Amino acid sequence: MADLSRTERKRQRTRTALIEATRKLAYRGGQEKISVQDITEEADVGLGTFYNYFEHKQAIFEAVLDDIQEVFDTQLDRFNSTLKDPAMLMAATLKYTFQQAQHNEDWLIFLEYSGRSRYQILHQSLAQCLSYIQKGVTAGRFRIGDIHFTLNLIHGMVRHVILEIAQGNLEADVSEEAIRSILRMLGLPDVVARALAQSPLPAVSAPRRSPLPEVINWKL
Repeated sequence: MADLSRTERKRQRTRTALIEATRKLAYRGGQEKISVQDITEEADVGLGTFYNYFEHKQAIFEAVLDDIQEVFDTQLDRFNSTLKDPAMLMAATLKYTFQQAQHNEDWLIFLEYSGRSRYQILHQSLAQCLSYIQKGVTAGRFRIGDIHFTLNLIHGMVRHVILEIAQGNLEADVSEEAIRSILRMLGLPDVVARALAQSPLPAVSAPRRSPLPEVINWKL
């Protein structure tokens, strides 16, 4: 078992090295200019090692985005473990989501330099959002009819607002109004929804992440 544990740790280190190498190379030159050999040389592993972890180059670019999403998910987990009021938890999650979608440089710059679609956004999982809604309903904090219909409305509204802000069709501060509207959709009185929407994010330490590689002429 000990040998297996060491093997798994080594595999994780190698996979992480490949992902970080891809991330750095994408910032330097863009996806089309990067070969699998470039990635393995940057990660200091053999060329054949790459295919022990990823089927093709596209897969590792998706893995970089998954890695950034995981950091985002970790922060939402911290809110979940710290905030007991479901309404406050929902408000904080929405506020963090809107902020990260607009200002997470790791995510935005990688999309820019890797040629990923700007329609890819950082987002809370539907399963986690559903658990928040169910928690609020159970606690009597949320008063809604069809939980799954409400879930889809919230998910669609968040995505729509983020994309409209990114395209310059909405002002960035509209996210506060969106949070207020979602909280009202969940059955909260307007005065409570407004107060929660205007509240700052709780003092929960942010998850650690690797520093951004140096990038010349960022075009965001």
